[in-house]
Amino acid sequence: MHRTTIDYRRIEKQLQEAGVSCTPSWLHGALFGLIALHDDVHQAPCEGLSPVVQGLDALEGEVRRLYRDIWTTIDGPGLDFGMLLPDAPESLEVRARAVIEWTRGYLDGLRCGGVDILEFPVASGDHAMEELRALVDTPVRELAADEEELQEAIEHAWVTAVLVRELLVVARKRADD
Repeated sequence: MHRTTIDYRRIEKQLQEAGVSCTPSWLHGALFGLIALHDDVHQAPCEGLSPVVQGLDALEGEVRRLYRDIWTTIDGPGLDFGMLLPDAPESLEVRARAVIEWTRGYLDGLRCGGVDILEFPVASGDHAMEELRALVDTPVRELAADEEELQEAIEHAWVTAVLVRELLVVARKRADD
């Protein structure tokens, strides 16, 4: 997994200045959730996420850029993509909370895009979705127990999110057949 080149602190500042009550990690995860639906022509990510976060439309231009950057990066050569998390100098607790927020955002993005997280359209995706929901419910202190455990949680969330994305492709192909 590669780290994204998107600037966490810049997005955090923009969200705070606009009075939007989500973290950069949540927003990044939510946009990836929308993208996981393979909707490369999604024209209104702010509108798509409006059921779960208010005020995001104030940053519509930035959110669209972020959406396009994520889309380009995950479907570009080398799959150079990673979760948007605070840098390692931040405490384990702060980074653990961000992993949980990214995962929550991912699930929210899927739900806003029409995938009910309780009834996943591909049977083999049920376990993956359960794993993501379990991570969201994990106490921060448990993930922040040590660096190795946190890194394993990050890798697990990333791999599971990508798996769900691929299973959605299978579901779409089946629906088209």
